[in-house]
Amino acid sequence: MRDTEQTAELIDRLDPSEDFNFQHFRMRHMVAELLRTGLPPGSEAPDFKLPSTDGPPVQLSDLRGQPVLLHFVSYTCPVTRGGVATMQELYRLYGEQVQFVEVLMRQAHPGERHGAYLSSEQKLQDGRDYAREESVPWPVLVDDLACSVQRAYGGLAAAAYLIDSRGVVAFCGTWGQSPALRDALDDLLARGGTGAPAGKGTDRRPHLAAAIVAGRRGPARGGRRALFDLELGFPGGNILMLVGGALRPLLAPLALRTTPIPPKERAALLVGVVGACAALGLSVRRIRRYGSTKRSTASDLSPS
Repeated sequence: MRDTEQTAELIDRLDPSEDFNFQHFRMRHMVAELLRTGLPPGSEAPDFKLPSTDGPPVQLSDLRGQPVLLHFVSYTCPVTRGGVATMQELYRLYGEQVQFVEVLMRQAHPGERHGAYLSSEQKLQDGRDYAREESVPWPVLVDDLACSVQRAYGGLAAAAYLIDSRGVVAFCGTWGQSPALRDALDDLLARGGTGAPAGKGTDRRPHLAAAIVAGRRGPARGGRRALFDLELGFPGGNILMLVGGALRPLLAPLALRTTPIPPKERAALLVGVVGACAALGLSVRRIRRYGSTKRSTASDLSPS
């Protein structure tokens, strides 16, 4: 219990409640995210009622009788943006048996174009833009400025919760959708939509392949400052996403999938991305060295 309290205190120091709607993303926010655990399977899902981007407000308890896939998203989050294709595939497979709901939370990577939220209308507009730009067919709800629902569900930045038909948390993926989520969906539906845990119950592993391959558009929505802050908070993140985006035709079948990647393919994906980043880094270094040599030669040849 003492360890849990100490972890909670550390998280609050890294990502303080009074600055939850932060202006700049920093590495401490990433560390806090790694420490958060989310709600455990078997917990009663906190009820809420939130405005929708395209209809009347939605109350979670009104959806009882059918499993709910509750996904937290951010307009400027690379994990959100990278996971759109996976969520759409899950919706195609399970949309008639499971109610999909997304909740727009705080700005993950605020910048000069889309910054920290100052009004509910500003947040609602980002929710509308997200639903339209990503062609989202399920309800997108908008959390309040205090991020009350996000906090009630553990404060996670990209959580995916599978809630059974009685309103009990059956599965928590702390880093969004993953192959473990699909296993949990299959398990829960095989049991008639009730029971916890479903599948492995909790998946805390960072699933970043989709964000690397298809996520850069998220922080780019924030603007240059958002991309700069991302590099400060997650050094090398921009290069990874640039390389991943360039190699998307090759990497998409591995990164944007709802089923587990076989070990050999996972290793090949890792080696390929690391190799591509190394090659890009060497190319940039050579270009800089060439430019420096050229300037030096021009200086030597100039008349004194």
